[in-house]
Amino acid sequence: MAGTEAKQPGEVLPTLPEHINPEWLGSKLKQKVKAIENTRNIWGTASKLFYAITYKDEGDGSERPTDICIKGVFDPKMIAAQPWTVSLAQREAEFFSRIAPHVDHMIFPKGWWSGVGETQGIAIMNDLTKEGCTFAAEVASYAVAKVMNGVEQLAGLHAKYWGQSQEDHPWIWNNYDPAMTFMVRSWDDVVRQPGRPKLPEYLMDGKRCNEAVDRYYAERNPRFRTLLHGDTHIGNTYFTATGEIGFLDWSAFHFGSCFHDIVYHMTAMLSIADRRAHEMEILDHYLDTLHRLGGPKFDRHNDPEVMTEYRRSFMTNVIWLICPDGLQSKERIASLCERTVATYDDHKVIDVILNQPKPAAKA
Repeated sequence: MAGTEAKQPGEVLPTLPEHINPEWLGSKLKQKVKAIENTRNIWGTASKLFYAITYKDEGDGSERPTDICIKGVFDPKMIAAQPWTVSLAQREAEFFSRIAPHVDHMIFPKGWWSGVGETQGIAIMNDLTKEGCTFAAEVASYAVAKVMNGVEQLAGLHAKYWGQSQEDHPWIWNNYDPAMTFMVRSWDDVVRQPGRPKLPEYLMDGKRCNEAVDRYYAERNPRFRTLLHGDTHIGNTYFTATGEIGFLDWSAFHFGSCFHDIVYHMTAMLSIADRRAHEMEILDHYLDTLHRLGGPKFDRHNDPEVMTEYRRSFMTNVIWLICPDGLQSKERIASLCERTVATYDDHKVIDVILNQPKPAAKA
């Protein structure tokens, strides 16, 4: 990256679009910026502001951006109503500052600067549309080859951090598990709301499903622990001009079971029929790539813990069963809920989790 910063208490980062000007941007890119044009914006939990840059000079020949995306929280009403959105922006900024420079074998937007302040996190990255990249539709399914490419890249991330934990990187606190366990507490109310996707009877039991969620997060096998992207669904992917998958939205990275990323990605990207026909082929490709890139070698045929952890990890798809209205489109929720239920049926996910012996209590 051209520049990175940790939290600077003395600097107040822009929290409104009008705070972004040529002087501020030039100071972050370490370039003489003559003018910027705000070409478009995408508003959301974290907003994306797009700019075309004109420089004052021809530069020194080093690479510099002409079209950028500035991602952060630029809606004061959003911050007031949902202050936790700031932590997501800060987490993504920290990815570009502290994780991205060390990750290879993976495609994500090129970052130019990122920084974290008390009330903001900002990442300046390339405008992907100017690179010929495209984005997934709200409801879509893709060829198995695309998912193969996706799990190859996730294997690269996982191999780099295999066996590490929050103890090795204390600043990577786990904001994912608490968020998920909080969201499922309203299970019975959410799944019975009018207009929600219809679930099979065994998934209408909120108490039992909550127990399964709690035990999934509490009892993950440490043999498979690594750094996760954490949110590899279809809405956080894009396609390069050459057809490869790239990964967006790095606000949920944390340490957990490697299969979390794999099954979440696979379920979201494939039709039910293709997932059923090819998931073992995809899993084998992931395991082979993980080993080739420096991770451990696993044999799912002779190591029963591999398939147990794999099947348990489908619990991570639980978000689609109880996803609040407005967080994702109704069309995406309906489609991914159907795919999720199919995985729960096929792998007996709830039973696999609840039928495992509980860990012995610590003395």
